[in-house]
Amino acid sequence: MSLLIALTAVLAVTSAQTATNRFPDGFLFGAVTSAYQVEGAWNEDVKGESIQDYFFHNHPEYTTGDTGDVACDSYHKYQEDVQMLRALNADVYRFSISWSRVLPTGDVDVINQAGIDYYNNLINDLLANGIQPLVTMYHWDLPQALQYIGGWSNELLVDYFVEYARILFENFGDRVKWWITINAPAGLVNGYAVNEVAPSQPASGIGDYLATHTVIKAHARVWHLYDEQYRASQNGSVGITFEMDGLEPLTNSTEDAEAAERARQFQVGTVALP
Repeated sequence: MSLLIALTAVLAVTSAQTATNRFPDGFLFGAVTSAYQVEGAWNEDVKGESIQDYFFHNHPEYTTGDTGDVACDSYHKYQEDVQMLRALNADVYRFSISWSRVLPTGDVDVINQAGIDYYNNLINDLLANGIQPLVTMYHWDLPQALQYIGGWSNELLVDYFVEYARILFENFGDRVKWWITINAPAGLVNGYAVNEVAPSQPASGIGDYLATHTVIKAHARVWHLYDEQYRASQNGSVGITFEMDGLEPLTNSTEDAEAAERARQFQVGTVALP
């Protein structure tokens, strides 16, 4: 089996006049993965190195010693993955695109047709089996070439991300109607605060704040790009994914309540703007 499947479910509790423990009409059941977790083929077909590749190859002290070089081998076994999704009666599959598989240097100077072909084949196979593709543009695997200019701590990355998104809309937007720009920004920016998360640039209070600023701008710019240039013809939606722990105060004291709220704001308030 080549797919790490995480079924997503949200329990819908209806009013007292109706049955409980039912999912609403139109609810989509599915599974979610990220490119580095499942694809493998880390350096095949001109794919560039990502910060995850670099991190796991060069910092075994922060890992179990394993890598995503092969992972679930979804690059070669995507058709098996789709059949497992079909067997689960999945309505939707959320997967991420590896930026460095499509643009090995992170920029549009090199567009990797093999990467484009891979995702086209996956999308087409999903649709042929009645499964909607939900695509995450960025799930923490920045091209290493862009990390050399500071990665997300450098505001120039906004422009690179916009051009990357344009490539995705142009090649896949006729079939992909659900887009996520960035997965879990609060976790992503930890890579600029601590050693244990790629790209392992420990500059807490500086690097993570700069990265947060860049991520917010990148998401906004891509949303506007789609809205202004692609929405009318492609008729899709663009969003962002946040993560939020259940952060509760230890006691009923004002001090603990304020600490819990501060933690919530640091985790999601900094990126989930009104």
